[in-house]
Amino acid sequence: MKQGKHYSTALSILYVPLFLLLSVDVSAQFHSKITCLFPKSWEGRQAMIVSKPLRQSPIIDTTTIFSRSAVFTINLPEPSPAYLWVEGHKDDVQFFIDSPEIGIGFSPDATGQRLITGSPSSELWAEQINTANSRNTLPDSRSDTFTALMAGDSALALSLEKIADSLRLADNNATASLIRANPALASSWYLFASTDFSFAQSLVLFDALSAFSAYPSYKAIKEKIARKRLGNKAPAFTSLTASGESISPSTVKSKCILLDFHSSYLVACQIRHLGLRELYKKYHSLGLKIITVTFEFDKAAGEAAMAKARLPWIHVLDTMPSSSIISAFAIDRMPDNVLLDSTKTMIGRDLSVPELDARLGELLKN
Repeated sequence: MKQGKHYSTALSILYVPLFLLLSVDVSAQFHSKITCLFPKSWEGRQAMIVSKPLRQSPIIDTTTIFSRSAVFTINLPEPSPAYLWVEGHKDDVQFFIDSPEIGIGFSPDATGQRLITGSPSSELWAEQINTANSRNTLPDSRSDTFTALMAGDSALALSLEKIADSLRLADNNATASLIRANPALASSWYLFASTDFSFAQSLVLFDALSAFSAYPSYKAIKEKIARKRLGNKAPAFTSLTASGESISPSTVKSKCILLDFHSSYLVACQIRHLGLRELYKKYHSLGLKIITVTFEFDKAAGEAAMAKARLPWIHVLDTMPSSSIISAFAIDRMPDNVLLDSTKTMIGRDLSVPELDARLGELLKN
């Protein structure tokens, strides 16, 4: 069984989104009847539809082709992509469940040609699937980056990471263009909600997708974005450093504080710290302080990671499953960061090292 894969770097050694922190109401609210017509020679074969709701396990419905047809009734929290598998047919049919009645018809001569009706999003979704599959054939530099970092070749690791960032940005820009061109299609919402856009790009796209405000995922993302908005006061927290000292951002006096969200097992986080060390040398005397929040599986692993890192700035721990600091700042992925001014107001989010360098230059060199 083959199926197209929506491009994702989730759970890789370079990057991980923390979708477990996004709570979505998964009660079924959307119902669709999908009628499929097949060649006569396919009589008696098994047919299956696999739908893929956001942040949920796939939903599977199976039946047998009878009188050249198969009818599925799919119940979902909200419109979602799916594929149709038919026993003995080499290709799955990618489509989008976005209306109460959808038809999928195969050519009578079984050549594989098919027609999808009643689904406005399916054409766009097929385009996205094809584009994603072509990107998946590109060379993957993650293992090379990891090898370079472990060998102590930080220059090569940084170079490879920049290439990966550039490819990821190009991918996100292409997806954003599809969304902006089709803001009324349900697949555009799914693409937005399942893609790791930068904070700034997320704000622009989210504001263009208000047509989906009744979706459970929209409500969850809206609440999270509200907590992320710049101009908000940073949530208060208190945590212990590796030496056992109690630290709270409210007690740290500085012109700027960078909250750096980090996991020791992610290569991208380790590479980010190479850049942050240079920024710290450059701006610490001018008023920059950094607080790294290490997000680890348990206290023992976190304490070991903190001892090994030996960071020259404040380093505190947040652990699963409570993840109180990560949750308070609505962090979805790592590495990530939040820049605070002297009043502990959030003035920057999700900034790369070059972006941080430019912003800190503006704030601290004047």
